[in-house]
Amino acid sequence: MDIVIGPYGMQSPHSYRRSHADMYDDLVVHARRAEELGYDGFALTEHSFWYDGYCPSLLTAFAPVALATSRIKLVTGALLVPQHDPLKVAEQAAVLDRLSNGRLVLGLGAGYRPEEFHGHGVEIGRIGARFIEAFEVVRRALTEETFSFSGEYYNYKDVSLKTRPVQREVPMWVCGGFADWSVKAAAKRGWPYCTTGDAECGMTVFDRYADFAREFGRDPASLKRAKFVDVYLAASDEEAAVTIEQDYWPAMRDQFIGFGFFRMFNPDGSQVTEPPPGMKEQFITNPNRPRGGPARVREMFRPVLDYGVDMLLARLSWANFRSDRMLESMELFAKEVMPTLREGGRK
Repeated sequence: MDIVIGPYGMQSPHSYRRSHADMYDDLVVHARRAEELGYDGFALTEHSFWYDGYCPSLLTAFAPVALATSRIKLVTGALLVPQHDPLKVAEQAAVLDRLSNGRLVLGLGAGYRPEEFHGHGVEIGRIGARFIEAFEVVRRALTEETFSFSGEYYNYKDVSLKTRPVQREVPMWVCGGFADWSVKAAAKRGWPYCTTGDAECGMTVFDRYADFAREFGRDPASLKRAKFVDVYLAASDEEAAVTIEQDYWPAMRDQFIGFGFFRMFNPDGSQVTEPPPGMKEQFITNPNRPRGGPARVREMFRPVLDYGVDMLLARLSWANFRSDRMLESMELFAKEVMPTLREGGRK
């Protein structure tokens, strides 16, 4: 099992403002430190038109990381491919695989925010069909010397990338969350699948992934699975409780309001300025979201380990936007939690 730190989004929420220069400088510092600490991968994610400066171009952001490191894998989790020209994504991915000497792991997602699709001038309807075509275009461009593709959304004839990736087959993942269409599409084609959410929700997704695979005549054991896990780790349960109040919840409140996620709770779809009742308690006390000191966090990873995944992405960065505390959490996780994950992970 590969253990990946991230994904990073280079965000500057109101509760912890930073300049973009500092954020992107920190990115390289943290990637180097993650490599020193023994993490297998370092992940970035992207979104466009978000109030806090969220990284809109993760392959570009990965370039200095590729040059500053030598071993750690560069994991995109996720690149929102329907918002891009998939052939250009393939070209940029090939260049990054060259810069990193074959360390790219390409996770592609569909996206979900109407604001992003509208901003890019992309029709949000039938997003599943668009994503499946885009994924296939990227895959074929990176693996075939010359290819043609005729689809509803993308058409290419006799295309050949002249800059080829180092890896014969760049690892590609569907970062699809919980949507049935994405789980089914990945199972049908044997594409590796990565999901988010808490442990219980993630296991339900993987059960559906296996069921769909059987429907299509695939052995579920042949499929690869990855899981994002939001983690808040401190030296003790008591310290974690304090810093969750100081850092985690204020940042999450800021993020969810800024992203417009609470509109669904208003009948007219208008923006809200405060989270719904109970949201804070749900995030702080959710038994499936690892939080606390090392012993408690190790135990809370048990459901994921018992199920078995091929790649685990520990999203410390969402729980902690302060750079100093992020580094402390990275080091504590590597020392106190990672050995247990190594012992109990999927072989």
